Amino acid sequence: MIRVNLLGLPRARAKRRVHGPVITVGGRLALILVIVVLVGVAAVQYWRYSSLQTEIVRLDQEIERLQREKADLGRIKAEYDTNMQRREQLTHRINVIEELKARQSGPAQLLNVLATMVSQTGAVWLTSFEQKGRNITIEGVALNVKAVADLLTRLKGSDLFSDVDLKEASQDASVKDYTSFDFTLSGVLAAPALATATQPGSA
Repeated sequence: MIRVNLLGLPRARAKRRVHGPVITVGGRLALILVIVVLVGVAAVQYWRYSSLQTEIVRLDQEIERLQREKADLGRIKAEYDTNMQRREQLTHRINVIEELKARQSGPAQLLNVLATMVSQTGAVWLTSFEQKGRNITIEGVALNVKAVADLLTRLKGSDLFSDVDLKEASQDASVKDYTSFDFTLSGVLAAPALATATQPGSA
């Protein structure tokens, strides 16, 4: 079928023109706000990331410093332990040397003290001195029994002995010109025997 337009008017278009989306002022402001918020969040996250990276670097440096200090302290402790061991060894050696000196000088000092006591009696002579550990035996000659008793009293009154006794005393009949007595004393040295030895006062 053929249609003829007798009025001379243009025909209506079969399709209407398609228009794009319309953005209002309010929509623009909302879009800008969203963009600003996104940029702000991104900036905050970047700042936090940068701060964390900086903190990680600082902590790594602190760990390295502490590890160096720990190593230094380890060396110092090792040197201290070594010095303490050397000190203990030296102290032990000194104690041994002092003990040896005391043992070497002990009998000489004891004999000196005994000689002083004997000379104070004026009537006693020592003929023998024997020491076995802390036990001693003294033999001598006296002009009278009183001199022996006097020597025994002096020995008991000193700090040399923890115990001392008269073991034997007898008159020597072979001597015709004067009276003499042979005697034997036994005793136990105090511990320490001579470190605090004191001489008794003169008669």
